[in-house]
Amino acid sequence: MGLLTIGMSHKTASLDIREKLSVDKEESKRILKKLHGMPLIDEVFILSTCNRTELYCEVEDAQYANNISEWLLRQKGLSANDFTDNIYSYADSSVVRHALNVASGLDSMVIGEPQILGQFKNAFNEANEAGTIGKNLDRLFQYAFSTAKEIRTDTKVGANSLSIANVAVSITDQFYDDLSDKSALLIGAGETIYIAAKNLQKKNIKNIYIANRTIENAESIAREVSGKALSLKDIPEHLKYSDIIISAVTGNVPLIGKGSIETALKHRKHKPIYMVDLGVPRNVESEVKDLSDIFLYTLDNIQDLIKKNYKTRKEAAIDAQLIIDTKVSEYMNWRKSQSAFSIIKLYRDDCEDIRKNCLDKSVNQLKLGKDPKEVLDQLSINLTSKLSHKPTLALNKAGQTNNRKLINLVCDIFLINKKK
Repeated sequence: MGLLTIGMSHKTASLDIREKLSVDKEESKRILKKLHGMPLIDEVFILSTCNRTELYCEVEDAQYANNISEWLLRQKGLSANDFTDNIYSYADSSVVRHALNVASGLDSMVIGEPQILGQFKNAFNEANEAGTIGKNLDRLFQYAFSTAKEIRTDTKVGANSLSIANVAVSITDQFYDDLSDKSALLIGAGETIYIAAKNLQKKNIKNIYIANRTIENAESIAREVSGKALSLKDIPEHLKYSDIIISAVTGNVPLIGKGSIETALKHRKHKPIYMVDLGVPRNVESEVKDLSDIFLYTLDNIQDLIKKNYKTRKEAAIDAQLIIDTKVSEYMNWRKSQSAFSIIKLYRDDCEDIRKNCLDKSVNQLKLGKDPKEVLDQLSINLTSKLSHKPTLALNKAGQTNNRKLINLVCDIFLINKKK
């Protein structure tokens, strides 16, 4: 038996090609059950996301990779000849390394993104419910999940956001230890402002105001974050109450000028304002950055921070590989130990039968009134003789044929020191 992975990801196929192999939850269940019913496949699992579709199997022989990939493509009404450059396959330890990299976000489009681990766990639970997970894949994915957690805890792979909105909010930590008494003015109603608002809400900020040309769109976001919607004409009045200002709208002229900020600072008695201008063209006049008590970040500043964060993650990915190296070895050693498990069980069962037979004879002798010391002496002699009988036969046979390899093997198994 061996491990096998067949798949297609963002590294080997464009989105339009990946979509053709993608499977939904119900389709996944059907494919899992069909594959699990095949004589060559003992265990099977499917992971399907927007960036990858992968099949993990415990198979009789990894040489069946082409047969399985062709079968999977036929299930989707696709021809294998059209996807030879898009499909990849891994066997045994390479499967383990790949699974650990995927679960840890190291194989993702964005290094260290956390969503893949949740997707992995959901797919694992679905396969478990379908009854297609056995001890080998179960152990593999438990390793994958614990490794992902260790990498996220012990390295900087997941540190620092690579999202513009997330970075914009995270910088507030440099200025404010606590946002529970702060107010934020967010200008715009697109995805960036929505994410920024949700992040500020998670930081327990006191007030969130959403200003937008179309107030209905502002109200839509405000409702989700327990905030208040404003029109653009309300901005000047609210500048004086705003500790944080994040703006991301399109327009030909700046929405916030130097004069309005100067007025706001006077009213605030020069309490500082943290500002992020994500607009293209700019939403805030460039001269604002020259004012005291103003900390203005632009889109260029934020993108520079994102690049720096990405570099940190790439460097951390090197450290993560050291963790993965160890985990791959541990899992493969566990698999090797499983191959001897049945033999070990047979040997222990045989020893247990010998013990019971010798004990039964001794008990009967005690019932007949024989001397307990003599009974115990004979019990120890019988146990020694019977437990050593089969190894002795093997050594005698090896000696008669001068099979040094077998002699050394028996010595290694029974930890016999030949130098004594």
